[in-house]
Amino acid sequence: MPEPKFGTRSQPVAKPSKSAAAEREIRGRGDLRARILTRARAIVDGEGLAAVQARRLAVEGGCSVGTLYNIFGDRDGLILAINRQTLTEMGEVLEAVRAATPKEPLEARLSALARAYTAFALENLNRWLAVFEFRLPDNTPLPADYEALRARLLGLLEETIGEDVPDADERRTAARALFGAAHGILHLAVNNRLSDFDKDALERDLRFIVKAAAAGMSRRTS
Repeated sequence: MPEPKFGTRSQPVAKPSKSAAAEREIRGRGDLRARILTRARAIVDGEGLAAVQARRLAVEGGCSVGTLYNIFGDRDGLILAINRQTLTEMGEVLEAVRAATPKEPLEARLSALARAYTAFALENLNRWLAVFEFRLPDNTPLPADYEALRARLLGLLEETIGEDVPDADERRTAARALFGAAHGILHLAVNNRLSDFDKDALERDLRFIVKAAAAGMSRRTS
């Protein structure tokens, strides 16, 4: 039998480096943020913006209210995060439509964009409403990246109009006016402000606005 050896020590178990621990914490924080956002989106989709409450999301997300606020800042920050996702998705849909119709006549290009915008709004109604109905407190500016996402919507419309309105200032004015008219019709329709919701009537109203706008822009450049 071999003689026992004395005086030897087992090798210490290496502790994770601080950087590895920090990376795990960042990943965990990112996973928690994504989980809370996914749940918050589902709440907005199903129940509307008013149903988004920090305590409820903390319980359903498996964290404390304090942790939720550490990630998003406050409830407004959480709603801005939801709206960023909605604006990004909406922009991608509209960009795809704009890119697919570059050679079509102006009215056809604008009609395709209006149909895509309407379809997105109706399919994601509560999240679409949240983008335009949410307000920060007075004198609180929107984050720059959020402003850029909103501005991109008008930018896509300006690009769709393109050289049919050669003057950049007039093109920008035309885009804002047309977006305001189309968005207003859609918002009134989904809120039953003029009559009970009628999709056929909504589409007819939007076609009228687009046709009139396209004709007006064409006359200005002819």
